[in-house]
Amino acid sequence: MNITTAYMGEVEVNPSQIIKFEHGLPGFEDEKEFIQLPLSKESVFQVLQSIKTAGLAFIITSPYLINADYGFELDEAVTQALDLKSDKEVAVFNIVSLKDSLENSTVNLKAPIILNIENQKAKQIILEEDYAIRHQFTIEKKEM
Repeated sequence: MNITTAYMGEVEVNPSQIIKFEHGLPGFEDEKEFIQLPLSKESVFQVLQSIKTAGLAFIITSPYLINADYGFELDEAVTQALDLKSDKEVAVFNIVSLKDSLENSTVNLKAPIILNIENQKAKQIILEEDYAIRHQFTIEKKEM
C-alpha cells in the first residue's frame, strides 16, 4: 500500500507494519494508525507517520540513546491494553522536538510511546517518574 508522507513523499508500506493506537495520540485522538519509517540509514531518529494524514508525522528516537538510566514500570492497564506477555515484546520511543540545531532540540521523556512489536499495538503514556517533557539533548563527542 502507498501513503503520502510529510518528509519522504509517497512511500510503499507493508500493512502488517501499521502501528495501531486504539485511542489515538494525546491531542490527535482521531489518528489511530501510524507507520514507523527510518529517517535515514545512519540516523538514530525515525519518523512516526500518520497513515491518514500526510502532514502529521513525529520524529521519534529511543530514550536509551539519550539517557542510559531511563526506566519505569508499566502498569497493568497498559500491559493488558497492548496484550504484552513479556518484556521482549516491548519497544519504547520518545517524541523529539527538532530545533535549528541538535543541541537546541529536546526529547519528551515524560510521555513515552510503548509499542508491542508482536502485534503492533501502541500507546503513549504519561509517567509519574520525574522525567522532563523537554529534556535537552546531550551530544557526546568521540575522541579520535
